[in-house]
Amino acid sequence: MSTEEEVPREPPKNRAITVLGYVAIAVVAFGGGVLLESQRAEQTQAAQKLAHDQELKQAADKADQEKKVLNDSLAKEREEHAKDIQTKDQHLATFSGHANGVRRALEADLSAARNSGEACTARIDGITKAVGGVFDSIGEVTGLAQDIGRENQQLKEDNKSLSEKLAGWQKWNTERTSQITVIGKKTN
Repeated sequence: MSTEEEVPREPPKNRAITVLGYVAIAVVAFGGGVLLESQRAEQTQAAQKLAHDQELKQAADKADQEKKVLNDSLAKEREEHAKDIQTKDQHLATFSGHANGVRRALEADLSAARNSGEACTARIDGITKAVGGVFDSIGEVTGLAQDIGRENQQLKEDNKSLSEKLAGWQKWNTERTSQITVIGKKTN
């Protein structure tokens, strides 16, 4: 025999059948899971529908109760409103009587005001004439102020011209300094 021992070999197995077996098991398990999930979803949906129907019934009952309360409240409000209108009508009748008295008093005051208004109008005319005279005086003063302003401007221009001439003379005088020599006998 050789250095290698010969081991009896088994004939090769067909692995495709084994793989197909695993795939079949996975498909069956997946299908079962989907079926189970579908049943759970149906049960959950039925429970939710039942809860929703109960909520709708409770909401409808509550709405009926609130409607009854609102109708009672509305009837009470109408009754109070009718009482308020009656009270306001009585108050309005009293107020109308008072308003007629006030109207007569105002008419008398208006007549007196018209008479005094005519006197005031005459005084206003006199004041208007006096104010017109004041405005005329203001116009004359304004004219004088403008004349003084023009004269002041002319004096400023003349002053500037004289300042320039003086500066020129001072400059000429400093540039032309004269030297004076004194000649004489010295006595001790």
